[in-house]
Order: sequence, then structure tokens, then C-alpha cells
Amino acid sequence: MTIDVETWTLVVTVALAVIPWAFSMHAKVVIIANAVEALPEMVEELRNALEEHEQRLTEHDKEIQALKEKAAAGR
Repeated sequence: MTIDVETWTLVVTVALAVIPWAFSMHAKVVIIANAVEALPEMVEELRNALEEHEQRLTEHDKEIQALKEKAAAGR
């Protein structure tokens, strides 16, 4: 009968140690899965922002070139 009590004590102790850890790991996996799911949208937003910045840089380059030409013509 003592072995049964010791066995149950061991089972309960292991369960009390493992269950919170398992819930913690599950929560971390859920967070990671959610982040991975959102990655394509984030990449698309970054690509759009990059395209907008490249367009603005091109416009600035054209404006700078026009100012340089005006400055050179004014001399």
C-alpha cells in the first residue's frame, strides 16, 4: 500500500511540475504562430513603403538636378 501512495505522490508531483510548463510552451507557440501568420502582410507593407520612398528619392533627385542646371545656367 505504501508503494501506491508513493506512486500517486510522484504522479501528482510530476503533473504539477509539467502542466504549467506545458501551458507556457503552448502560449509561446501560439504567439510565434500568430507572428508567422502576419509576416506576409508585414512584408507587403514594407515593400509598399520601400516603393514609396524610392519614388520620393527619384523625385528629389530630379529636383536637385533641375536646381543644379538652373544654378549652372545662371552663372
